[in-house]
Amino acid sequence: MTQPFAYRWRGSLHLFAAIALLYLFSTSRERPWGDATPIWEVADSIAHSHNFHAKTRWPPSLANGKDGHLYGLAPLFQCVVHVPGAFLQRQLAKAFPSYWQISWRFTSHLASTLLGTLACILFFGLCRRLRMRPIPAALSTVALAFASSVWVYSRYPYSETLQLVCFTGFFGKLLDVRERPTWREAGMLGVWAGLLVNAKPVFVLSGLGAGLFLVWELRRNWRALLLVSLVSLASAVPFGAIYLWYNYIRWGSIYFTGYGLVFAGSAIATGGAAPAVPVMIPHETPLVGLWGMFMSPGKSVFLYSPPLVASLLGFLRFFRRFRHIVLAMILTILPCLYVHAQMISWAGDYAWGPRYLTFALAVLLLPAGFLLEDVLANASKLRRWLGAAALTLCLLLGAFVTYLGNVVYWDHYIRIQGEAVQGWLGVPDNTGDGISTPTSPCPVCFETLYSLQWLPGFNHILGNYWLFTHLPANHSWVEAEADAPWRRYTNLHVNIQQNYNRARIDWWFVEYRHTFPTLAWTLVIALPTLSAVFLLLFLLEVRRSVLGLRKLAAPAAGEILGQPPAGEVLSAST
Repeated sequence: MTQPFAYRWRGSLHLFAAIALLYLFSTSRERPWGDATPIWEVADSIAHSHNFHAKTRWPPSLANGKDGHLYGLAPLFQCVVHVPGAFLQRQLAKAFPSYWQISWRFTSHLASTLLGTLACILFFGLCRRLRMRPIPAALSTVALAFASSVWVYSRYPYSETLQLVCFTGFFGKLLDVRERPTWREAGMLGVWAGLLVNAKPVFVLSGLGAGLFLVWELRRNWRALLLVSLVSLASAVPFGAIYLWYNYIRWGSIYFTGYGLVFAGSAIATGGAAPAVPVMIPHETPLVGLWGMFMSPGKSVFLYSPPLVASLLGFLRFFRRFRHIVLAMILTILPCLYVHAQMISWAGDYAWGPRYLTFALAVLLLPAGFLLEDVLANASKLRRWLGAAALTLCLLLGAFVTYLGNVVYWDHYIRIQGEAVQGWLGVPDNTGDGISTPTSPCPVCFETLYSLQWLPGFNHILGNYWLFTHLPANHSWVEAEADAPWRRYTNLHVNIQQNYNRARIDWWFVEYRHTFPTLAWTLVIALPTLSAVFLLLFLLEVRRSVLGLRKLAAPAAGEILGQPPAGEVLSAST
């Protein structure tokens, strides 16, 4: 078996700095919204008040905790990662009170930015451990960082990048344990599994799938299997204890997570007693939900992360080479997707693309990297150029789609298209979903999101592109509505004034360049410049690795001439 290419650790630091600085340069102007609001509030309470209290009741049906205080629904780990940002924000606001708004835009997104960057570093390391060559590994990492939904979710304080980091690290360590079933590797696998479940409890299914994978792969070495099982479980127990303790602190029971059975297929129980459950709880057929994640015209992961098309094309080739990795993918990814596919909110809306698939993007991109490697190494010159051109086009398309996801915060178009649907197709009757109330319709039920998910005329990518052509020019809603995506199907003018007037370009520099010109211009010049410098340093490390491989592959001069290497003596038989 070939060894991973030579690579100095400083190269990873250069790559980390390059990605993180560019992420910060492009960060959002939006404050934490939706699910991110209580996550940030709990982090701020930990940093400032030394408690776990939230200030915003989200979802609206969330009950108070056992002591009467309001708590967040998210696991503690999702909040803890934002504590450094919350602490930094408090210190900056105290030292520079007039800058608290602009500093908040950076500090509230800091954890997601660094976690998204870390996921890319872990992915590059995984590619290297799988013996992928340096150039395909580097290009695949660039695709993950800037041509997939990872960039979008690195700009907002949601938990998707945390899940991505934990799952990528967990998956990589699972493959390491298969190769080296030692107590050290098993202990690290348990740590990653504990972090993963604390990032989102549904990933306990991934842990069970990993267990089945190891049982199969180590079935002929029962001693190693027993060692791995005991050590990994022992190292995961403290993380499980923390999760259960946090449940008790909030709700008075270690087994109650706060999730019930009503809101969006998994709602909040009220206090100790759940509200009356409707006759039919809104849900989706799992196969339909999975079809929606991968093939729907509004939420297909291939639309929002185009480099995965290359993974699809290279999957059979990847399967023939790495059957055990495909088995690990199926056992650790599919169970979680199956659970999410049964929810009425199977896409994770409001969101950009299929949010519940974000955790697996790095692992799913592996076949694309090996396809690129095969194209560059084994194809004829013409096919190599054609393949490289096709993959480059896929990368550029992914970067453009991701840019559209960054340029306008996803809530704006989702609300605009909802307004347009009601004006054109009519107001749906949502009294039967068991969730909506006269003053608060269900935000994620079928009546609200069917158009975004299933109708091409309301595709989110086209919608953000449409907004991008109008918002910078300050066009009125009347001007913009005239060429809206749905106008391909109707000549009817619909009133979108209310939500269109709220939409804006989502970049911190747009909002603060006039308020804080010196700071804003300094950051907007320094961040991309430093990113380019570190990217160049990373590319030099990649070049060094490529030259090292070529040197190892080149036969010695003596071997070329048929002579024995220097220092060797010909034997009598020679």
